[in-house]
Amino acid sequence: METDLLTRIQETHVAIWNEKDRARRVAMMQTIYAANIQMYDKDFTLTDTEAIADFIDKLFADDADFLFTAEKPMDSTQHGARLYWTIRTGPQPNTLTGMDFFVLEDEKIAHLFVFMNAP
Repeated sequence: METDLLTRIQETHVAIWNEKDRARRVAMMQTIYAANIQMYDKDFTLTDTEAIADFIDKLFADDADFLFTAEKPMDSTQHGARLYWTIRTGPQPNTLTGMDFFVLEDEKIAHLFVFMNAP
């Protein structure tokens, strides 16, 4: 996978998860997420960008200090890529870590698997 594509996906994905303005977030989503994206968490599955935007809205409603950051540049194999990340929450920072694994189709994320490390 090309470095430019990986960089664009990483920067935009991180920006999406930190954007509090829903209209701007959805506009960014359309540039890197497939319209029918599937997001898989261990407890649930979300289908399409609207469902993911709703989920992010809830994160900000529950914690205004939510901050999502990449820990290192993405790496890839074939049509897959992974991003290691950190989430900081709360006024007294609580840190969560994990990895997102992306399956790309036509240079857009079609499947997003979220792996969260145990606290």
